[in-house]
Amino acid sequence: MHINDLLLSSDLLLFADFIWLLVLVQAVRSAPWRAFLAHSTRQHVFAGASLGLFLIWSFAVGVRPALGFHFLGVTVYTLMFGWSLGVIGVGLVMVAVTFTTGDWSALALNALLIGVLPVSVSYGIYALVYRYLPHHLFIYIFLCAFFNAMLAAAATVLALVVLLVATETYSFHRISSDYLPFVPLYLFPEGLLNGMTITALIGVRPDWLKTYDDAIYLKG
Repeated sequence: MHINDLLLSSDLLLFADFIWLLVLVQAVRSAPWRAFLAHSTRQHVFAGASLGLFLIWSFAVGVRPALGFHFLGVTVYTLMFGWSLGVIGVGLVMVAVTFTTGDWSALALNALLIGVLPVSVSYGIYALVYRYLPHHLFIYIFLCAFFNAMLAAAATVLALVVLLVATETYSFHRISSDYLPFVPLYLFPEGLLNGMTITALIGVRPDWLKTYDDAIYLKG
Protein backbone atom coordinates (compact mmCIF):
# COMPACT_ATOMS: atom_id res chain seq x y z
CA MET A 1 0.00 0.00 0.00
CA HIS A 2 2.93 2.33 0.47
CA ILE A 3 3.60 4.79 -2.35
CA ASN A 4 7.26 5.34 -3.20
CA ASP A 5 8.85 8.60 -4.33
CA LEU A 6 9.14 7.63 -7.99
CA LEU A 7 5.64 6.29 -8.54
CA LEU A 8 3.72 9.59 -8.78
CA SER A 9 4.43 13.11 -9.99
CA SER A 10 6.18 15.60 -7.71
CA ASP A 11 3.29 18.07 -8.11
CA LEU A 12 0.82 15.56 -6.72
CA LEU A 13 3.13 14.72 -3.84
CA LEU A 14 3.54 18.42 -3.07
CA PHE A 15 -0.23 18.91 -3.08
CA ALA A 16 -0.52 16.02 -0.61
CA ASP A 17 1.97 17.83 1.65
CA PHE A 18 -0.37 20.83 1.75
CA ILE A 19 -3.48 18.75 2.50
CA TRP A 20 -1.73 16.78 5.23
CA LEU A 21 -0.52 20.00 6.85
CA LEU A 22 -4.10 21.33 7.00
CA VAL A 23 -5.34 18.07 8.53
CA LEU A 24 -2.56 18.07 11.12
CA VAL A 25 -3.28 21.66 12.11
CA GLN A 26 -6.93 20.79 12.69
CA ALA A 27 -6.00 17.67 14.64
CA VAL A 28 -3.56 19.53 16.87
CA ARG A 29 -6.11 22.29 17.52
CA SER A 30 -8.91 19.89 18.44
CA ALA A 31 -6.90 17.32 20.41
CA PRO A 32 -7.74 16.97 24.13
CA TRP A 33 -4.25 17.92 25.25
CA ARG A 34 -5.16 18.82 28.83
CA ALA A 35 -6.71 15.43 29.57
CA PHE A 36 -3.99 13.60 27.63
CA LEU A 37 -1.05 15.31 29.32
CA ALA A 38 -2.63 15.02 32.77
CA HIS A 39 -2.46 11.20 32.74
CA SER A 40 0.91 9.56 32.25
CA THR A 41 -0.77 6.17 31.82
CA ARG A 42 -2.62 7.51 28.80
CA GLN A 43 0.65 8.71 27.31
CA HIS A 44 2.28 5.32 27.86
CA VAL A 45 -0.66 3.54 26.21
CA PHE A 46 -0.44 5.95 23.28
CA ALA A 47 3.27 5.25 22.87
CA GLY A 48 2.78 1.48 23.14
CA ALA A 49 -0.10 1.44 20.65
CA SER A 50 1.91 3.58 18.23
CA LEU A 51 4.83 1.16 18.49
CA GLY A 52 2.49 -1.74 17.77
CA LEU A 53 1.11 0.09 14.75
CA PHE A 54 4.64 0.72 13.48
CA LEU A 55 5.49 -2.97 13.75
CA ILE A 56 2.47 -4.21 11.81
CA TRP A 57 2.95 -1.49 9.17
CA SER A 58 6.54 -2.60 8.69
CA PHE A 59 5.50 -5.99 7.34
CA ALA A 60 3.75 -6.08 3.98
CA VAL A 61 3.29 -8.38 1.01
CA GLY A 62 2.64 -7.26 -2.53
CA VAL A 63 2.90 -8.04 -6.20
CA ARG A 64 4.04 -4.63 -7.48
CA PRO A 65 5.07 -1.25 -5.99
CA ALA A 66 2.08 0.19 -4.06
CA LEU A 67 0.00 -2.91 -4.84
CA GLY A 68 0.46 -4.65 -1.54
CA PHE A 69 -1.27 -5.43 1.73
CA HIS A 70 -0.51 -5.07 5.40
CA PHE A 71 -2.75 -4.98 8.44
CA LEU A 72 -3.84 -1.44 9.24
CA GLY A 73 -4.98 -1.77 12.87
CA VAL A 74 -6.18 1.81 12.57
CA THR A 75 -9.73 1.18 13.74
CA VAL A 76 -8.56 -0.05 17.14
CA TYR A 77 -6.20 2.91 17.34
CA THR A 78 -9.05 5.32 16.57
CA LEU A 79 -11.41 3.75 19.10
CA MET A 80 -8.66 4.04 21.69
CA PHE A 81 -7.74 7.69 21.15
CA GLY A 82 -10.37 9.41 19.01
CA TRP A 83 -9.97 11.26 15.73
CA SER A 84 -7.51 14.01 16.69
CA LEU A 85 -4.94 11.91 18.53
CA GLY A 86 -5.52 9.14 16.00
CA VAL A 87 -4.52 11.42 13.11
CA ILE A 88 -1.50 12.72 15.01
CA GLY A 89 -0.45 9.23 16.04
CA VAL A 90 -0.67 7.67 12.58
CA GLY A 91 1.32 10.62 11.25
CA LEU A 92 4.10 9.91 13.73
CA VAL A 93 4.00 6.21 12.87
CA MET A 94 4.25 7.00 9.16
CA VAL A 95 7.29 9.18 9.83
CA ALA A 96 8.92 6.23 11.62
CA VAL A 97 8.03 3.88 8.74
CA THR A 98 9.48 6.36 6.25
CA PHE A 99 12.80 6.22 8.10
CA THR A 100 12.96 2.56 7.03
CA THR A 101 11.81 3.11 3.43
CA GLY A 102 13.41 6.46 2.64
CA ASP A 103 10.40 7.64 0.61
CA TRP A 104 10.25 11.10 2.16
CA SER A 105 8.63 12.83 -0.81
CA ALA A 106 5.66 10.47 -0.54
CA LEU A 107 5.37 10.78 3.26
CA ALA A 108 2.32 13.04 3.23
CA LEU A 109 0.46 11.02 0.62
CA ASN A 110 1.10 7.79 2.51
CA ALA A 111 0.01 9.43 5.77
CA LEU A 112 -3.23 10.60 4.15
CA LEU A 113 -3.94 7.31 2.42
CA ILE A 114 -2.98 4.79 5.10
CA GLY A 115 -3.53 6.96 8.17
CA VAL A 116 -5.92 9.90 7.92
CA LEU A 117 -8.42 8.19 5.59
CA PRO A 118 -8.99 5.01 7.65
CA VAL A 119 -8.93 7.00 10.91
CA SER A 120 -11.63 9.32 9.56
CA VAL A 121 -13.73 6.45 8.22
CA SER A 122 -13.38 4.54 11.49
CA TYR A 123 -14.36 7.50 13.65
CA GLY A 124 -17.17 8.53 11.30
CA ILE A 125 -18.76 5.08 11.41
CA TYR A 126 -18.35 4.92 15.19
CA ALA A 127 -20.08 8.32 15.52
CA LEU A 128 -22.97 7.22 13.30
CA VAL A 129 -23.42 3.95 15.19
CA TYR A 130 -23.28 5.74 18.54
CA ARG A 131 -25.86 8.31 17.46
CA TYR A 132 -28.41 6.18 15.64
CA LEU A 133 -28.18 2.64 17.04
CA PRO A 134 -28.74 1.22 20.53
CA HIS A 135 -25.78 1.35 22.89
CA HIS A 136 -25.25 -2.38 23.08
CA LEU A 137 -21.98 -4.24 23.62
CA PHE A 138 -22.47 -6.54 20.64
CA ILE A 139 -23.22 -3.58 18.36
CA TYR A 140 -20.06 -1.81 19.53
CA ILE A 141 -17.85 -4.86 18.93
CA PHE A 142 -19.38 -5.97 15.64
CA LEU A 143 -20.14 -2.64 13.96
CA CYS A 144 -17.63 -0.23 15.53
CA ALA A 145 -14.72 -2.68 15.48
CA PHE A 146 -15.10 -5.67 13.13
CA PHE A 147 -17.29 -4.24 10.36
CA ASN A 148 -15.80 -0.78 10.79
CA ALA A 149 -12.26 -2.07 10.24
CA MET A 150 -13.30 -3.85 7.06
CA LEU A 151 -14.90 -0.69 5.69
CA ALA A 152 -11.89 1.45 6.62
CA ALA A 153 -9.53 -0.99 4.88
CA ALA A 154 -11.84 -1.17 1.86
CA ALA A 155 -11.91 2.63 1.64
CA THR A 156 -8.11 2.69 1.72
CA VAL A 157 -7.84 0.10 -1.04
CA LEU A 158 -10.46 1.91 -3.14
CA ALA A 159 -8.68 5.25 -2.76
CA LEU A 160 -5.37 3.63 -3.70
CA VAL A 161 -6.83 2.01 -6.82
CA VAL A 162 -8.55 5.21 -7.94
CA LEU A 163 -5.34 7.17 -7.42
CA LEU A 164 -3.17 4.73 -9.36
CA VAL A 165 -5.63 4.43 -12.23
CA ALA A 166 -6.35 8.18 -12.42
CA THR A 167 -2.63 8.98 -12.60
CA GLU A 168 -2.13 6.18 -15.15
CA THR A 169 0.44 4.54 -12.91
CA TYR A 170 -1.24 1.20 -13.56
CA SER A 171 -4.06 0.27 -15.89
CA PHE A 172 -7.31 -0.87 -14.33
CA HIS A 173 -6.96 -4.15 -16.22
CA ARG A 174 -3.64 -4.87 -14.51
CA ILE A 175 -4.95 -3.88 -11.07
CA SER A 176 -8.12 -5.94 -11.53
CA SER A 177 -6.11 -9.01 -12.46
CA ASP A 178 -3.08 -8.68 -10.15
CA TYR A 179 -4.49 -6.97 -7.06
CA LEU A 180 -8.26 -6.80 -6.64
CA PRO A 181 -8.85 -10.60 -6.45
CA PHE A 182 -6.88 -10.66 -3.20
CA VAL A 183 -8.80 -7.83 -1.53
CA PRO A 184 -11.57 -10.03 -0.02
CA LEU A 185 -8.87 -12.25 1.49
CA TYR A 186 -7.43 -9.15 3.16
CA LEU A 187 -10.57 -7.46 4.46
CA PHE A 188 -11.91 -10.26 6.66
CA PRO A 189 -8.65 -10.80 8.60
CA GLU A 190 -8.41 -7.03 9.07
CA GLY A 191 -11.88 -6.98 10.60
CA LEU A 192 -11.13 -10.04 12.70
CA LEU A 193 -7.89 -8.56 14.05
CA ASN A 194 -9.57 -5.33 15.11
CA GLY A 195 -12.68 -7.06 16.47
CA MET A 196 -10.67 -9.50 18.59
CA THR A 197 -8.40 -6.73 19.89
CA ILE A 198 -11.34 -4.56 20.90
CA THR A 199 -13.03 -7.52 22.59
CA ALA A 200 -9.86 -8.22 24.58
CA LEU A 201 -9.50 -4.57 25.60
CA ILE A 202 -13.11 -4.42 26.78
CA GLY A 203 -12.44 -7.47 28.92
CA VAL A 204 -9.16 -6.41 30.51
CA ARG A 205 -8.55 -2.69 29.85
CA PRO A 206 -11.79 -0.88 28.99
CA ASP A 207 -10.31 2.38 30.31
CA TRP A 208 -7.88 2.36 27.35
CA LEU A 209 -10.79 2.90 24.95
CA LYS A 210 -11.80 6.53 24.62
CA THR A 211 -15.00 5.54 22.79
CA TYR A 212 -16.17 2.89 25.26
CA ASP A 213 -17.75 3.13 28.70
CA ASP A 214 -19.10 0.21 30.75
CA ALA A 215 -21.78 2.47 32.19
CA ILE A 216 -23.13 3.09 28.68
CA TYR A 217 -22.76 -0.27 26.96
CA LEU A 218 -23.43 -2.58 29.90
CA LYS A 219 -26.24 -0.68 31.62
CA GLY A 220 -29.13 -2.95 32.42
